[in-house]
Amino acid sequence: MMKEYTVSLNGGWLCDYIGPDAYRDEREPGFTKKPHNQPTDELPIPVPAYWEDLMDEFRKTPLHTRLAYNPLYTLQRYPQTGYVPDMALPNPVGSFVYKRTVFIEEGLADFPARLYCGGVQNTLSAWLNGTYLGRHEGYSSEFFIEIPAHALRAGENSLTLAVSNTRLVGYRGNPISGLTTRAACECTGGIYGDLSLEFMPDGLLDAYVRTGAELSTFTVYTEGAEAVDRTVTVFDGDRVLQMAVIPAGKGEVTLPRGKMALWSPDTPRLYTLRVETARQSCTRRFGIRRLTAEGTGLYMNGAPFYFRGTCEHCYHPLTVHPTRDRTYYRRVIRTLKSLGFNSIRFHTYIPMQEYMDAADELGMVLELETPNNTTLDEWGDILRMARRHASALAISSGNEMLIDEEYIEHLRAAAALVHTGSDMLFSPMSAMRGIEYFSFGNDRCNEPFPHNPVRLAALSEFCDLYNNYALGDTSYFSATGDAAELDRRQSVYKKPLLSHEICIQGTYADLSLRERYRGTRIGDTELYSSVERHLADRGLLDRAPLYYRASSAWQAMLRKECFELCRRTDTIAGYDFLGDIDTHWHTFGYCVGMMNEFYELKPGETEENVRRYNSNTVLLCDLPKVRSLTAGERLELPILVSHYGAPLKNARLSVRADDGHRVLLRRAVTVGEIRPGRTAELYRLGLRAPQTDAPVTLTLTVTLSGGDTDAENIFELYVFPKPHALPSAAALRRARLTVSGGMDADELMVRMARGESVLLLGAKPFPTDPISFQLSVAGRTNGHLATVIADHPILDGMPHKGFCDRRFATMMTGASAAVLDVPSLPFSPIVEIATTYKNARREALVFEYRIGKGRLLCSTLNRTAEDPAAVFLTERLYAYAMSEQFEPRVSITLAELSALLGAASPEATAVNENFAMNKNDITAK
Repeated sequence: MMKEYTVSLNGGWLCDYIGPDAYRDEREPGFTKKPHNQPTDELPIPVPAYWEDLMDEFRKTPLHTRLAYNPLYTLQRYPQTGYVPDMALPNPVGSFVYKRTVFIEEGLADFPARLYCGGVQNTLSAWLNGTYLGRHEGYSSEFFIEIPAHALRAGENSLTLAVSNTRLVGYRGNPISGLTTRAACECTGGIYGDLSLEFMPDGLLDAYVRTGAELSTFTVYTEGAEAVDRTVTVFDGDRVLQMAVIPAGKGEVTLPRGKMALWSPDTPRLYTLRVETARQSCTRRFGIRRLTAEGTGLYMNGAPFYFRGTCEHCYHPLTVHPTRDRTYYRRVIRTLKSLGFNSIRFHTYIPMQEYMDAADELGMVLELETPNNTTLDEWGDILRMARRHASALAISSGNEMLIDEEYIEHLRAAAALVHTGSDMLFSPMSAMRGIEYFSFGNDRCNEPFPHNPVRLAALSEFCDLYNNYALGDTSYFSATGDAAELDRRQSVYKKPLLSHEICIQGTYADLSLRERYRGTRIGDTELYSSVERHLADRGLLDRAPLYYRASSAWQAMLRKECFELCRRTDTIAGYDFLGDIDTHWHTFGYCVGMMNEFYELKPGETEENVRRYNSNTVLLCDLPKVRSLTAGERLELPILVSHYGAPLKNARLSVRADDGHRVLLRRAVTVGEIRPGRTAELYRLGLRAPQTDAPVTLTLTVTLSGGDTDAENIFELYVFPKPHALPSAAALRRARLTVSGGMDADELMVRMARGESVLLLGAKPFPTDPISFQLSVAGRTNGHLATVIADHPILDGMPHKGFCDRRFATMMTGASAAVLDVPSLPFSPIVEIATTYKNARREALVFEYRIGKGRLLCSTLNRTAEDPAAVFLTERLYAYAMSEQFEPRVSITLAELSALLGAASPEATAVNENFAMNKNDITAK
């Protein structure tokens, strides 16, 4: 029976506050001295624990009166314009001293030993029996501090620790910043991992496994114990599969894989490794797997692999800082896998080991990402921890930082650590500023897009893949992204590309979640209460649930299109999706998710629908930019497949088109062979839009069946009747209707005073706000988050889903909304567009008023003859305005109309801003 050589240091420690600054002195700190008869400040606290979770304990002594707090903390309230700061909480900041005694059995003190810490934020210095052991800087992983010979003694020993959570500096003296030390986690502090003393009588320090390039072997590496033989045993459960010996003087042994199964997201097969010396053992779980980059493709265990990733933003609504609960992470991963995801990119943070353990067990590829400006020493700690996990297969150096010539050399050194110490792939940066956007230096090249080819060539010498920005065409501008143009531009990279943070589309806030935060530290902020007050002030609070549902529908539609755009683009080998959940630490309210922060799908979305565009096999249709057709119009639609499963032979492709009442077309063909990898065209569908007297939705249902694959996808086209001539001038005179593309405020006031009827086909003279068919970027104060279509005779016969879907894309692109921002007046638009809840205004695209005896109908949407939907809506506007139905539901006075016309237009800003460089990030310079 082998003796246990670990002494746990978890549990109670005495603690005191040193002060607001980092403690860097090598002199052992003591507790605060107090005058006679005054209570002491030191108090017992547990390890592991975060300081912010111990505030009730701190308040039991005078210690809390000396605490300094997060200087960025502030209560945020709406409305706000421009950039919204990140969420910040009143976390204690500075340094604490920890003290305790530990009993060491006779004989242990003679062995080599080290202090193990499973994680600290952000630095730890240690003293043993008055001897200074050293200082560790870095919060991303576990670490060790060596204990000098004879520093330990048998019996009682005193341990002192100084822990600081002040900001660290890294590369070239720049601040280190990642999502576990930013925003709500700014000034998070404490020892968050297990603490122990480890004794190594034979010097065995670590063991890990790397998979051979040909997948037929794997190599067991050991650290330490080079002077003795080490026995290696591989288990499948309790069954011994292989045994070998690493002789003294050697550090590794290579073993044949034999019949051992490979690890992958679909089959996460794990085995157990035990390395033993005469007096020590080391046990690790491992998987045999290899992710490789070949040309512009990724391969998992030799088969084409598409990285279907989410972007993990380290938002924990109930705990704030990352939990250590493995059950929680297992639930998260199971949820993501049910939605078709096979990968996670961790935005500027290294996940807890419990997260990586769950990924190993359940099958999820992890792309780790160090905080910005991480030191090479911390890189080493991270790699030593990550290489023990089958799921950790790629790593990058941070997010959206400038990559200049000096930083390239830092990346070269980091890549060397990765390639020599692990079998992970190395990516330089998520979004490569200085190479593909902004700050190009002296070597700018404008074709096929502005970039720095010299820097890119330098990266290509040591990088395996890139997380590229795509100039926002898969994020900020995905509604107009073009696969052929992306392939043309991205041909310069010549390595696999993971498209950076695709979608980035916000939704309205779900105010019903406020109660879920009750009793939490985030619940003490004004995340929801401030929104409620602001919307109530604008007279919009009762509409917030409607906006949330309509916003979720708009987001779901654009999300599907964006995922399909990536799958149609040959130069994209995967994506990290922003985002799977809402993450409110970022810009204090970041409703970016397809799910809320509790991993519940937003209204209207289903697992079945998400898997249509996010799975191994995705059927695609190269739809026209304008999805609205005129009755009788003919077009050809390429049907494609993006397939990353086993090769398919003689699969059955079926296409059905229906208008909701009858099937208009059926096609079925046998596809000879479908090989995994690049997107391939399967069939070219000739389609003629049906003759119709009323608009119809044409639904294309495409299915593919063969082998172990059953895939389905659904696409929509919109068919409108052939246009009619608009009423003549004489007909308008008879109807006493004035039609104008816009008029001055004085003229409109006069016409309303006369009791006239006016159809405005433009926003003038109302204040305006630019709009776009692209949903607002999440978290911002500008842009628009929802459209709402009311039940109204104008829309009779025009099918819609309660919001402006692709039928309205051309009408909205480059148009403006009318600003009707007088909260005291009634607000009941026919087609409404909702601004962000952070700076809410009343705006409309189609609306009507009775003004005294006059009647006004206004549409601010684009009217183009090339858009059948716009032509049809224009006809409906004329027909309604000339009919007896034109009796506006809302009445206002001339004075109230004057108030509307005098409302201020919003400050001019870009519809989408903050392109791949966030001002809240202190490293974005």
